[in-house]
Amino acid sequence: MNTLNAEPANRCLSICMTSDDFVPGATGVGTHVQIIAKHLVRLGHRVTIITTRRAGEPEVETWHGVTVHRVPTVKAFGFYQAIPSRKQLRSIFEAERPDVVHHHYLGLMAVRAMAECKALGIKQVYTYHMTEDHLTQPLPLRPLRPIAARLIVKVCNKADLVISVSENLAKRLKDSGRITPPIVTISNPVDLPQPSDVTPAEKDAAFQLLFAGRLNPEKNIPFLLRAFARLAKKLPDSSLWIAGRGADQAQLEKQCQDLEIAAKVRFLGFLNHDELSRCYAACDAFVLPSRVETQGLVAMEAMWFRKPILVASSVVSATELVDEGQNGYIVEPDNDTQLAALLEKLAHAPELRAKLGGAGYEKASVFSPPRIITALVEAYGALAYRP
Repeated sequence: MNTLNAEPANRCLSICMTSDDFVPGATGVGTHVQIIAKHLVRLGHRVTIITTRRAGEPEVETWHGVTVHRVPTVKAFGFYQAIPSRKQLRSIFEAERPDVVHHHYLGLMAVRAMAECKALGIKQVYTYHMTEDHLTQPLPLRPLRPIAARLIVKVCNKADLVISVSENLAKRLKDSGRITPPIVTISNPVDLPQPSDVTPAEKDAAFQLLFAGRLNPEKNIPFLLRAFARLAKKLPDSSLWIAGRGADQAQLEKQCQDLEIAAKVRFLGFLNHDELSRCYAACDAFVLPSRVETQGLVAMEAMWFRKPILVASSVVSATELVDEGQNGYIVEPDNDTQLAALLEKLAHAPELRAKLGGAGYEKASVFSPPRIITALVEAYGALAYRP
């Protein structure tokens, strides 16, 4: 498949990515793929995406210079899953002639695409965005967790390179001894405007909290609501924004009613980047309470907007995101009292919030797209030109 003869430093690559989520993006992975695809195209690389197809969408389209192939799709447990045939995938690969195929989702498409790539001799990359806990969050799927764990290892071992989005996760993967390809750490990028260029949204209270993410069990939002209810009793002039959508919204709204905080919690629904940026700019602190999270892109984005972050210790990258007491705090994912006390501390200390936020902004600079894309291109090139 690979017909390039020039030196890697002088060549642009043909890169194909498979991802069940892309545009319209519904997950952090979909957002990640959008960002890196656009930046790769700007650098002159040829980018193809194979993704899901919803009703009314064309089979092939161009998006910001990216060629998008949409394949047959089913919706299960609230998520769109691509179900292309191997014949269709082979046809796309033969037409697009990629040097490297980068898989971002573990599903039927990735399994079939990997088989076709191997048959065609195309180098493959798999990014470990999701653990078996992510993939089996819906209650009916939880008995399948051991099977999902074995499938992830199997898929990783079919790749030529595995990318981890955090150092802590990479160490876990290496220490497991089950994954044989090389593992490198390349973070998700933060691609948002400068805070000074964003008009903040209008706050609902003097102390404004923000959460952003799917409203699903793994995000542990009930814990956040319980802690906020404790805070609200001591600090009536406080409010919580919850940005995102998901299967748990109705029960979360009921929990707010039961905790008597419904008037202080606003469910914002899905927000695009511009809308979410305004919320980051307006909030006083950001909370990531997840029980399952490989990196926490939304926490990184909040850091970019100079906001102190409070991250659950269950987030794999918690100690990478948070320098304790320097740019935020790490909390136990079921300790309502601890989280409420830290929120109260921040509410009464605007100078501390500014100090923590400033340190977070400096820390977030390492997640800039140019640095991430450079690392990706180097990884792709090393594979494409390897015999």
